Amino acid sequence: MWTRWSRALGALCVAFLAACGAGDDGSAGRDGGPASTTCEAPFRLCGSECVLTSNDPSHCGGCDLPCAASSFCNAGSCEAICDANLTACGASCADLDTDRTHCGRCDRACPMDRDCQGGTCVCPADTLDCNGECVDVQANRDHCGVCGRVCDADQFCGMGACQCMTGNREASCDNGKDDDCDDLVDCLDPDCVGATRTCAGACGPGAEICEVGGTWGACEGGDGSAEICGDGIDQDCDGSDLRMPDAFEPNDDCSRCKLVQAAADPDITIMGTFDGVDDAIDCYEFLGDDSSSYREHVRVTLTDIPAGADYDIYLYRGRAACEAGEPIASSDNAGNDDEFIEWGERFGSDDSGRYLVEVRRFSGYSCTEAYRLAIDGLD
Repeated sequence: MWTRWSRALGALCVAFLAACGAGDDGSAGRDGGPASTTCEAPFRLCGSECVLTSNDPSHCGGCDLPCAASSFCNAGSCEAICDANLTACGASCADLDTDRTHCGRCDRACPMDRDCQGGTCVCPADTLDCNGECVDVQANRDHCGVCGRVCDADQFCGMGACQCMTGNREASCDNGKDDDCDDLVDCLDPDCVGATRTCAGACGPGAEICEVGGTWGACEGGDGSAEICGDGIDQDCDGSDLRMPDAFEPNDDCSRCKLVQAAADPDITIMGTFDGVDDAIDCYEFLGDDSSSYREHVRVTLTDIPAGADYDIYLYRGRAACEAGEPIASSDNAGNDDEFIEWGERFGSDDSGRYLVEVRRFSGYSCTEAYRLAIDGLD
């Protein structure tokens, strides 16, 4: 009898996505793949199964602690009867108001994306019921912000709003791409007026300025004057432009992100600089461990942006998303206003893995004034 109950409970645990998370490391444990390595509270990993040790007769109060055939698993102890507020469901004592295995009555399990509240299977508080599916409308492209709002093919859903996958304005004025989905590329985009790009000057590196009307101005080269750090021009004709890179370079793209901390879920502050007109992106990487029973968050804050400069931040789940230009959240306020991202993990999934943060230089730079980037998460 107990073997049958144990197998039944194990099968129900397999059905609960919120209980046993499939990790980014390839663990699954519920779909015929490798065994699960983590379970979300109140479930506990016993062998390869996520179980409720509060009422599992094979793991009562802990893994591999079976109850005798004449007893029930009651609040983690083998008892002769169930507490008055619990109901005997086979060999388990269940709270029919909250037990997702026995919701409202014995053996009525909630679907994998639902909680049991008051004996009814309902969508979690941070999701909406969209045509019978519990949806995180903060991040779902088919239901962005509200049920039924579909984002365009070149957009993603971030914080409940449809956003261009590659940014809300032209992030680079010399990459041949339409970074803000307005069908205007590089200098043809009004965002780029005043931007500079490198060119071959008379005696070394030079710079061109994007002018009103979408044309690049003449190449400004060296004239023997004192060198200006980072402006892209070799003023003193020594063959190079003076630069003052920070300690994190090179970290100019997704493949060269700097790991900010070996341990997961960092709470760390980074001081970095954009030291020239051709230093466009700083990339940082951290590990997230989704091991808590509540919804965890990633918080990224960018402050101390130098006067006259404009920097933005983008958050990605993994290197592939970064390389594809598909952030899960972004912040691109105008001028040197502070930037802030708060991204909540998805319900019913294991969001452990690698996260990448891009700091993008929209305009301005400084060889000496550092920005302050604070990364907190996943926690």
